[in-house]
Amino acid sequence: MEILRYSSNAWGQKALEGLSWDLLWVFFSIGAVFIVLHALYMWLLPPKKTS
Repeated sequence: MEILRYSSNAWGQKALEGLSWDLLWVFFSIGAVFIVLHALYMWLLPPKKTS
């Protein structure tokens, strides 16, 4: 599985095309888990009021 995609330009040099879409589900899952954990943290342990 390649993270970066390369191709050859007109002069035979390697040129960066972009990122691979293969790992998109990994980053989406990490983001979703972070949001759920943060929501649970804020619900179970609300911030203390200092006034």
